[in-house]
Amino acid sequence: MKSIFAARRPRPEPHPLEATTVWKEYQKAKQYQQSKSASARRKKIAFIALAALALAGIVVAIVLVAGRTREQMLPPDAKARSEFVDAQSGKLSEEERRVLARFLTRLQAQEAAGVAVPKLTVADAIERQRAYDKEVGEVQKRIQSGLDAAKSAMAVNVREQELVKSDAGKSTSGKSLRYVLEIVNRDKRTVDAMGVRIEFRDPSRKYVAAIPTLELKGPLTTGEKGRSIQTLPLDATAHKYIVDGGVIQISAYPTQIAYADGEKIDAEKELKLLESLARAKIE
Repeated sequence: MKSIFAARRPRPEPHPLEATTVWKEYQKAKQYQQSKSASARRKKIAFIALAALALAGIVVAIVLVAGRTREQMLPPDAKARSEFVDAQSGKLSEEERRVLARFLTRLQAQEAAGVAVPKLTVADAIERQRAYDKEVGEVQKRIQSGLDAAKSAMAVNVREQELVKSDAGKSTSGKSLRYVLEIVNRDKRTVDAMGVRIEFRDPSRKYVAAIPTLELKGPLTTGEKGRSIQTLPLDATAHKYIVDGGVIQISAYPTQIAYADGEKIDAEKELKLLESLARAKIE
């Protein structure tokens, strides 16, 4: 006997309205709406694509304009150069404007010294200034490292400063500034020699005079304290502030140390390199 639960493939029943006009019109409307939505989506996609292309075109145009600006030559005349840079600055980034401004400051100093201005594009100027900034930054780091090491090893204090009468012919003012350097070796090694930079400033910290490198001889053992009496012959014109009795502040710090074991600390060498970089001719 055949079971009434035997598998049977069901036949799909038609929709009750499938054969009516209403159903056919509904299907047509549905198809139209679908096609309309698809068309709208295509239009939207096309609009977005066009907008993206337009934006890309603007970006490309900006890049091309900026590129053309960088390839233009800097005018040799100072006034024309200033006007040119002002006109083109809007086409450069903020960082590029700052870099170019630093380069022009160096160029103007060279021009004022009577040195010819080289023919350079804006791109050349920016590239050279970036290279210069990098080199100066590296030298400054070495200077600071050397000074920190020297100051850690040697303490230098200024004592007993006073105006004194100069021996005949030693100064045009007939006066000298006498002061005492008190030096303490805080290192564990014996110091054979050292170089000290001494600066003379007024109470507002304005520069008055300086001794770039005062060389002192040792030996100075660990923990030992030394004294060195120094005098600065005063010029009647250059040192008029001091000659007239103006208050002066003297600061001193080591820039070079030569140890008995042959080791050296030499920030002075890097300071001279920094000075030479500042004076270097732009070609």
